[in-house]
Amino acid sequence: MGYGRTSHLIQHNPNWWTLYVDGASNVKGSRAGIILEGPNNITLEQALKLNFRALNNQAEYEALIAGLKLAREVEAKKLRCYTDSQLVQEHVANKYQTKEIMLFKYYHIAKTFIENFKYQWSGRGS
Repeated sequence: MGYGRTSHLIQHNPNWWTLYVDGASNVKGSRAGIILEGPNNITLEQALKLNFRALNNQAEYEALIAGLKLAREVEAKKLRCYTDSQLVQEHVANKYQTKEIMLFKYYHIAKTFIENFKYQWSGRGS
């Protein structure tokens, strides 16, 4: 993933989990990567190969949604989210409107999951 991981933040904020997500799509296929770091040096990593031809923004949303599901499974309550997709970040933060129907569906799924957390965005749009 294209940003520096900041596990030192967790040591100072033990109730916060940190979620790093990245999605990518090219002629070889679409993939999503997730890293979730939590208290007591917990690190969970997932790499997903998407079984459909996705646009890059779809892959970014797939990564975010998978990461949010993982955070829910470990019962995280506070989440610091890192993404290199300014578009996805700004959609979910309600700063950009979602005009494409497919991305609008992803937006609603992501919003449904993220509203279960106290969260902060970090990354391009922060």
